[in-house]
Amino acid sequence: MIRLLLTFLVCAVTGSQAAAQNSVSQTLFGLSEDQRNETFTRLLQDNNAKCDLVIRTLFNGASVELDVWEALCRDGNSYSVSIPPEPNAAIELLSCRELLATSKMLLEGAGSKSKGIGCRITSVERPIERHNHRRHRATESKPQT
Repeated sequence: MIRLLLTFLVCAVTGSQAAAQNSVSQTLFGLSEDQRNETFTRLLQDNNAKCDLVIRTLFNGASVELDVWEALCRDGNSYSVSIPPEPNAAIELLSCRELLATSKMLLEGAGSKSKGIGCRITSVERPIERHNHRRHRATESKPQT
């Protein structure tokens, strides 16, 4: 039982620390959310992607030596971005719509009944606005004794 618990804890700790395999992603994790969004905006625009402003990013995991990120733009476009370990290497960029269409096509071609999988990043979760509806009651002064 102890061995099972220890194995679980080791997997949980190493899994969270080893999420990003390359130094480029480690640098991106070190940025604030605003800085990361600005960096992805420039990255997408420099690669001729239709994106007015990145408003959310999501690390989607690692594959071989590539780290995969997703970026959501204010104009509704979203992209899957594969980042190689070398800082000056070319990135792979695919719109989430293209990724979903390709996934569906491959699954249908293989005769699978599974649904296609695109990007996980779909929208920005907006905080629920809550208004303070506290009623003000007249306070009565307590008689002093």
